[in-house]
Order: sequence, then C-alpha cells, then structure tokens
Amino acid sequence: MRYSLSLHAIGLVCALARRAIGWELSYEEYHAAHLNEAISLDDGSSSAGNLLLPFNRTRVPGSEGSREVREFIIEHFNSTLAGEWAVETQPFEENGYNFTNLVMTLQNNASEYVVLAAHYDTKIEPAGMVGAIDSAASCAALMYAAQFLAHVARHERATEQATLETVGPVVTGSALGVKIVFFDGEEAFEEWGPEDSIYGARRLAAQWLADGTMPSVRLLLLMDLLGSGEAEPMVPSYHADSHQEYQLLNRIEDDLLFRRADAAESPLAAQAARQRKRLDPTDYRYLALGRAVVDDDHTPFLAAGVRVLHAIPLPFPSTWHTVRDDFRHLDAAEARHWTLLVCEFVVQSLRARAQR
Repeated sequence: MRYSLSLHAIGLVCALARRAIGWELSYEEYHAAHLNEAISLDDGSSSAGNLLLPFNRTRVPGSEGSREVREFIIEHFNSTLAGEWAVETQPFEENGYNFTNLVMTLQNNASEYVVLAAHYDTKIEPAGMVGAIDSAASCAALMYAAQFLAHVARHERATEQATLETVGPVVTGSALGVKIVFFDGEEAFEEWGPEDSIYGARRLAAQWLADGTMPSVRLLLLMDLLGSGEAEPMVPSYHADSHQEYQLLNRIEDDLLFRRADAAESPLAAQAARQRKRLDPTDYRYLALGRAVVDDDHTPFLAAGVRVLHAIPLPFPSTWHTVRDDFRHLDAAEARHWTLLVCEFVVQSLRARAQR
C-alpha cells in the first residue's frame, strides 16, 4: 500500500509518545477476558457469549432468519444487559415487505447522542448469501460495544466516588449518550435506487425529524463491509466535518497496534501478531467533495445535517454481494480490531464530554 511505511513510522512515534505519558486502553482487562469469546468463529464452542456466530445465516427482511437474528439481538439487550439499555422496535411495511429497525439507547440521562449503526439484513440475491462482512461483523461489534458500555456503567456506579475523582465517571457522568441502531432493509430487492434501498434508514430518519430527535444527534458512526482479511482496501475519511473524529479513530488504531506488539504491556498482544493498518488520515481524496461518496444508510441523516463518520472500505472487498461473503472469508482478528476501535472511540468521546 502506498502509505504503509510512512504511516507505520508515524504511528509508532505517536504511540510511543502517548505511552510515555501514560495512555492506556480503557478497561483493557475486560476486553482481554471477553473479546475473544464474543467475536469468535469457533463453531465448536457452545458458549452463549458468542455474539458473531448467530448471524451466520441469511437475514432477508420478513424472513424467519431475520426474525431469529432480531430476537437474538433484543434478548441480548433485554436480558444480558438488562436495565442499562432501552430497547425500541420500529416495525413497518414498504413495497410489500416487512421490516423492523432496532434502536437501543444507553440509560444515562443524556440529551445528545453518538449513534452507532449497522444493518442486519442480507441481500435476497444471490441466494444463500449470509453477509459476513455485510454486515454481520459490524452488528456483532455493536452488540459487544453495548455490553462493554454496560459493564463500564455498572463499574462506575459500584465504585466509590473518591476513586473516580481524578477522571470522573465516563458513562454515567457524561451529558453525551449513545444510541445503537440496527437497520433493516439496507439492501435493494431488485435494483438499487431511492425507492429500493436503505428502507430502515429512510424510515428512522423521517421519524427522528418528525419527533425532534435528529437535532440531538452529534455524530452517526456507520459501520459496513468490515471484517475482511484482505490486505486492501483501506477505510478512508469521507467527510470533512467528521475528519477530527476520524483522526481520533486513527490515533486509537495506532495505539492498539503498538500495544499489541508488546506482550509485556498489553494482555491483548496475542490478539493479533500484526494487525493491518486500516485508517489513513493523510488521504484527503474525498474530503473536498462535499457529498457522500458511497450511498448507504447514512444518506438520509447526512441530508438532515447530521455529521457522519462512515467506516466502510473503498474499494469494497472482493467478496461483496457474492456467496463468498461467508464466515469462511471473515477474519476474526479483523472483526475484533474494529470492535476495539469502536469501544475505545465511544469511551474517549464520552470522557471528553464529561470533562467539559
């Protein structure tokens, strides 16, 4: 890749500097104890903690597969994370198909939100496509992020205030909250177009505009086509008004890559011997365009004035929209990498707001 050597060198210097002043991954021991089990391709395991394998099936809107996966997601939030997240279902019908969006809201009395999102449906053609990167891995990452944030909230409430005085509570003390959205109906049934695509995103955007929720959304982080083990492509920065958040995500990635290389420093070092760099803040190709480069679930929110951080590789992985987009072509280490990035990104965003 064109920037691999320079980016690695820059990232190493930045990571060394942050390590020198005491940077550390938030709740690293939690990730070390839970991440490998939650984001795993080991189908020999009967662990109820696996958040990825239940997505290994077709999830066409209105189908039995869609219903079962939707119930799995809801059960995770209602039972495993009981009391920490409010669960909202949004069923609707359009073009003769039944859809259901899922909207989860972290219970921390926030008035503004970072929205994390992915779509859980799969394309009706080719038959049998299970959408491992499109977008099972992203959905599992969001479920883990919800579990992680619930753990942080419980820890903060159980910890003496004196212990938190130096940094303050991050989740329970921030005026910034988190919503996690699982969109239904991102894929087209016949031919992609404004009337046959992003059904769930269009419906939720209309609802949030009508009920006044939209102005409270400070950022939409949309994840799509993540988890491929292919050497390319990278995930560029698409929007100038969210490039600062992209740079934060890049700094987190640099730190994670450096810490994983040092087994003495990080219990996550064994997670990947050498994770590929996926972010490049020096790639400015799309920032000056002032429009969406990829049409996706973020489009109606972007049109409503919401800032968008679009985590999608370009060009798309070679398995995109083929039957090869299966779990055999999914890279568990890559999926875990993005899971950690999202978790730390949210914590740092909430912490920054709590310290204002």
